[in-house]
Amino acid sequence: MKSKFLTIFIWLTYLGSYAYAQNNLDLELKIDSLVNPLVATNNYSGTILVSKNGHTLFTKAYGKMNLDNSLENNYNTKFFLASLSMIFTSAAVLKLQEYGKLSIYDKLSKYYPEYNYGDSITLHQMLAQRSGIPAIGYYGNIDYDSITKLPQTTESLISYFRDYDLLFSPNEKYYHGRSEYIMLANIIEKVSGKSFGGFLEDEIFNPLRMFQTKHFKSDNEIINDLATGYTPKDLYDVEPAKRINWTSKTGHASIYSTVGDLNKFGTAILNNELLSPDSQKKIFTNHGNQVGYGWFIRPHLGRTRYQMNGKSPGYSSYFAIYPEDNLLIIVLSNNFIPLPAQIGMTIAAMVFGEHFEILNTSYREVDFNYSKKLAGTYKFNKDFYVPNYELKIKYNNGHLNCQWGDLIPIDNGEKNLRDFILRTYWSSIHFIKDKSDEFVEMEFDEYIGVKIK
Repeated sequence: MKSKFLTIFIWLTYLGSYAYAQNNLDLELKIDSLVNPLVATNNYSGTILVSKNGHTLFTKAYGKMNLDNSLENNYNTKFFLASLSMIFTSAAVLKLQEYGKLSIYDKLSKYYPEYNYGDSITLHQMLAQRSGIPAIGYYGNIDYDSITKLPQTTESLISYFRDYDLLFSPNEKYYHGRSEYIMLANIIEKVSGKSFGGFLEDEIFNPLRMFQTKHFKSDNEIINDLATGYTPKDLYDVEPAKRINWTSKTGHASIYSTVGDLNKFGTAILNNELLSPDSQKKIFTNHGNQVGYGWFIRPHLGRTRYQMNGKSPGYSSYFAIYPEDNLLIIVLSNNFIPLPAQIGMTIAAMVFGEHFEILNTSYREVDFNYSKKLAGTYKFNKDFYVPNYELKIKYNNGHLNCQWGDLIPIDNGEKNLRDFILRTYWSSIHFIKDKSDEFVEMEFDEYIGVKIK
């Protein structure tokens, strides 16, 4: 009898393993069908990881980590995380609160008694990006690009904005100026007695065995397996992104990591292994505008989702946690085009069995005579990204472009193209006809522009 039950158990275990493998293969085929066309048109290169209930469902690298040397991206490739770095700054501040070293309700004046607005701003408002502190260069006092080329400290960065007026009263609105997170990095240094990167390593990275993750310290640092960052050039090409010194982004964009290490961090969050339940609740609470502490709290597909994305010269990133489903989706890229978030959300739809669409980016050319119907000036209203903006569509050697860059054709199988992607921002563009078969409007993402000439 024991032998019979053992045989049944082994058979059921085999069937379960077979079904799991088949589901993973199906997911891989779907993700490949989404990502491969983007890789083929030089719009994505990077590494993706999907895990659920602590098990990796999918991980794969695409494209090159270095074009000059023809090196492929791989599981251990490191990428700069851009604004995704902020999730570690907020976690570090909450760690210090747990140690009794500070309170998120402390006034900023406790740490900067000379700062004019210190008595009206709390660390909580800074973590939620609601302090009103201006971004570096907001008032035209300095060219931000110029300081990113030079080594910086948290003190030197603070000097570029500390003497300027607030943009609004604290807690009045959300503003992603990043200056707050520079100051928070400096407060971490003041309170802990360690460097910003040193505290992160001691309290977050090393305990979670995130040994491939670090804060950028200097240009003298040799970072093995770091992907070269690229930026779009023309319609289908890329070129190396401008070099910056990442110390200029300390606190908000200075961390590099791998998908494997971020998976460890996300798993620790899901398992409550890093922070106390109260600290995690603070981080993942919507404090206004769907913003937590270094995370966005944005539902997706009818599910709770914590997500953060980043974009800095040469790199873009996306990290999503679906806590009720124990699902993590991580998309890192060494291409400046902001595709990881769209890729990540589409993958979530695949995992949940929801409807998803795949863009058939194409090399098709636009017919010259047909292009005359599409070309022209389209005027948008005050709600557009740039209020009342007039976007000029032009034809150039088989393709369309505008002031903001080139338009990639989307091949939907129709004779004439009418759907495009503005490559620079990865915005969708759809040309709309009237009853007389004339193109009279353009849908730009969710906005409508009317053709005026």
